[in-house]
Amino acid sequence: MTDDRPSFLIVNDDGVASPMLAPMAEKLSALGTVRIVVPVEEQSWRGKSVTRFGALHAEPRSEFGVEAHAISGTPSDCVNLAIHHLLPQRPDWIVSGINVGSNVGSGFIINSGTIGAALEGLIQGVSSVAFSTYLEPRYFREWSEQKALTSPEALQVVDTTTTRMAGMMASLLSSGTALRSSILNINFPGVVSPDTPVRWVPPQVTRYGSLFRRNGDGSFVHAASVDLKDDGEQATDRAVVLGGGISVTALSMDSLQVEPEGDISF
Repeated sequence: MTDDRPSFLIVNDDGVASPMLAPMAEKLSALGTVRIVVPVEEQSWRGKSVTRFGALHAEPRSEFGVEAHAISGTPSDCVNLAIHHLLPQRPDWIVSGINVGSNVGSGFIINSGTIGAALEGLIQGVSSVAFSTYLEPRYFREWSEQKALTSPEALQVVDTTTTRMAGMMASLLSSGTALRSSILNINFPGVVSPDTPVRWVPPQVTRYGSLFRRNGDGSFVHAASVDLKDDGEQATDRAVVLGGGISVTALSMDSLQVEPEGDISF
């Protein structure tokens, strides 16, 4: 007997330890067939990088209640391997995330492995949505240091965002939407409810300085210290999330075809 319901591929850049995976799989399973293909370890800031050298390994995992694999590679690797080698058929939707930490602002969107996985899905012709959530710094540190979320407040973020994610996916299904030339980048402000407002907005234009610090031995390690300014009255993804709303931004491949800025000739 065939399952005519839609199929979902869940991927992320937080890795197999993400506290979002099990509740996402459970809630999306009410809408269709769910499979998980995620990195073995966290792959944040990988953007849309693809492993060029060395072998990739796919390890079956059984702890999520659905068919799952952990991949020794990047989020984009996960999507490509899933579609062409691991899944019995192409998924109807790729759901990337829910990332622990927001992905707002142009400088961070382009570096996000969560968004990179969705872009790989777009390249493969699969409708793709990237979900992320803001998390208070103390809870984000808990995740970064322990690879777990145990605080009741943080677990409430997990529960409410995965519930709202499933509701938003149900809305996309009922509307008959198919994403062919863009992905959706959706950011939650933390704990949400069915009444948390949704706004379609552009990304904040963001830039950053040094992403590294020098060790005593002369080497360098990732240590981003970014001072972002408030948007003021501007309606951007970061302003909406900081204001307690849900931001939705369409990121289009067509944006790669741009007009010259000013009077430029070659």
